[in-house]
Amino acid sequence: MTRTGRAWHLVLWILEIAAIVFVALLLLLPIQDYARREHMAWYLHPSEENLRAFQAKQHEEFLVRLGLATPIAIAALLLALRLRSKSRKS
Repeated sequence: MTRTGRAWHLVLWILEIAAIVFVALLLLLPIQDYARREHMAWYLHPSEENLRAFQAKQHEEFLVRLGLATPIAIAALLLALRLRSKSRKS
């Protein structure tokens, strides 16, 4: 592998690691203030309706985060497969 090839390989590995960390953060960290209005309504006036609205908003937040993380995770997987095949050739 040439010097330029090694540099690109290193850059791709760094991108791979960054994508994995970014996906993990997207899936683990909540979106700030996404369900705050529903949470405050349930906190101030605890009722079954407010609780259902709060839980629905939390579920919607999870779907938004999953929708953002999925394409990045697929790209990271494809990049990992590509890097693995290049590693075996050299």
